[in-house]
Amino acid sequence: MDTTLPVASATDKPMRWDIQALRGLAVGWVLLHHAQLPGLPGGYLGVDIFFVISGYLITGLVQRALLAGRFSFRDFYARRARRLLPAAYVTLAVTLLASPWLLNAREQLDLAGQARGALLFASNWVLWQQSGYFQGAAELKPLLHFWSLSLEEQYYLLLPALLWCCAPRWRRLAVGLMVLGSVAVGVHLLHRDASLAFYALPSRAWELGLGSLVALTPLPRRLPGLVRGLAVLALLALPLLPLPGWPHPGPLALGVCLATALLVGQPAASPQAPRPLRAIVWLGDRSYSLYLVHWPLMAAVHNAWLGTGRAPSPELTGWRLAALALSLPLAWALHRWVEVPGKARLHGARGVAALVAGSVLLALLPAWTQRWVLAPDGQDFARLTRPNHGFSPWCDAEQPYAPRPECQQGATPRWMVWGDSYAMHLVPGLARHVGGEGLLQATKSSCGPFLGLAPFKPAAAPGDTFAPPWIARCQAFNAAVLDWLAAHPEVQTVVLSSLLTQYLDEPRYQARRLDAQGRLVGEPLTGPALHQALLDDLRHTAGQLQALGRRVLFIAPPPRADFNVAACLERQALGRWTLGATPDCRIDAGHRDAGDAAVQAWLAQAGASLPVLRFDPLLCRQGRCDVTQDGVMLYRDQGHLSEAGSALLVPRLAWPPATPGSGAQ
Repeated sequence: MDTTLPVASATDKPMRWDIQALRGLAVGWVLLHHAQLPGLPGGYLGVDIFFVISGYLITGLVQRALLAGRFSFRDFYARRARRLLPAAYVTLAVTLLASPWLLNAREQLDLAGQARGALLFASNWVLWQQSGYFQGAAELKPLLHFWSLSLEEQYYLLLPALLWCCAPRWRRLAVGLMVLGSVAVGVHLLHRDASLAFYALPSRAWELGLGSLVALTPLPRRLPGLVRGLAVLALLALPLLPLPGWPHPGPLALGVCLATALLVGQPAASPQAPRPLRAIVWLGDRSYSLYLVHWPLMAAVHNAWLGTGRAPSPELTGWRLAALALSLPLAWALHRWVEVPGKARLHGARGVAALVAGSVLLALLPAWTQRWVLAPDGQDFARLTRPNHGFSPWCDAEQPYAPRPECQQGATPRWMVWGDSYAMHLVPGLARHVGGEGLLQATKSSCGPFLGLAPFKPAAAPGDTFAPPWIARCQAFNAAVLDWLAAHPEVQTVVLSSLLTQYLDEPRYQARRLDAQGRLVGEPLTGPALHQALLDDLRHTAGQLQALGRRVLFIAPPPRADFNVAACLERQALGRWTLGATPDCRIDAGHRDAGDAAVQAWLAQAGASLPVLRFDPLLCRQGRCDVTQDGVMLYRDQGHLSEAGSALLVPRLAWPPATPGSGAQ
């Protein structure tokens, strides 16, 4: 082996103070981002800084050992285990033990999957599977932050083998090709599945790979101070820049990663940190423990807070800052009493036995903790609050509409429900109401039954909902539903439904007209013009259906809260810490969703064109709306009906007589 090849000075002991300062800056950005303070839109870029540092240090360690002829896979992975697992395992154990008193039932089920993912170094894949329209919010997941640790661990599993398989002169080329391939995969996925692009190693490996390239590249002459200053300025300024429309990891991540790579590639000139930077170096020394500790505390606050986050809340900000303040002494203790001793003492057979025993206990712990706190009267809140897809999750269409056996009731249904998730949640009640007449479900999340108008979010990544590719799919789905109905006269009644907020909430969305190919045309619609355009679109769709001889009805969304009603009821039943909701969980005028006024105004206009059925008369009296009736929990979140709530309420709506000509007048 040629040991004369130059190797970058990635060191392990003693740790370079400038790298520790970069770690301190990175964790500081992450903490400030999670506190959701105004003016810090890009604090998440701290994780990208960590990735480059990790790739640099690990590659330098492996490369030096390979060149010296003393590399051992066993020793490498044992060292990684001693470095990472003790503090991670303590964090996992404490989080799991506290979860029955902090989390609701569905979040506890998700937590069990997250814990298994953390133990298998696969949290990023578990969390990707837990993302989506009907999944729990990311901020409620106490082990969400393990995604980045799992991604790094997967890189640690693959990189040594890649370097070991390559001759020294080919290693830089192999890593360079890996970086280019990862960039290509990331660009591809960002336009198709932004969530997968965020979580998956193939689309994020380029960030660690940049650090690896620096570790494998001979050092040039020292960079000018201006270049280093610009790199530092980039790390300080880029997280402050809002760039709507750019997905992550995108241009901002690239800028931060390049700046970090420049700085780690050349050690600081001074052997000791200047006095003004010693505090951030101290933070960097404890950055791993601080990263581990802070998010479960933040998630505990988010689970207690039931508000939807539409408007900034000083109370919530105060609790977030309190969680961050508490994380500092806890991180110090974890670093002092677990992270450092674990790295130093868990050697040999005793260390292996301790880590294996810890893994086994942590694998069993979720099943035990879920039994500790039971709901009163045998209520199964996990079942009561599960997503209401209608007949089946398969009925949330991803392709242009075509009937599926699992999405219908009866051999020859005479009813169809068409719309977004607020049409899905009607299905249990509609199935009971129509009985033997049969029911078809034609639904797609967020996609209302409007063919000529679309909700658009300029900041949406290409693979996200409300981006142009999704809009084209929504329009194709709706056109396919109308075409299918034209060819199947056996369906006699069509029930339309939508949340409507995605069309009428102007601060959050831009409603735009569509051409025949589902492309956005014209300027965003606002005010009365927007209401009229949506009303005209509904009339056009209803008119086409009526021309086919169909009865057309529209079911309005139920009263919608600005907090999670189901979570409130569950936490109230179990006596858990609760913030941001009414004391009895009922919906009052002060806790209606911010977009409700625009929806109600539009529904009043729509009622002049076709029958509009409303839940308000069944639920609301004197400005307050029930969230339970006859012992049934009516909601599964802030606005969707639970399966039981739908079955109870939908048959009670003021259904017009099913007579010829009872559709739109």
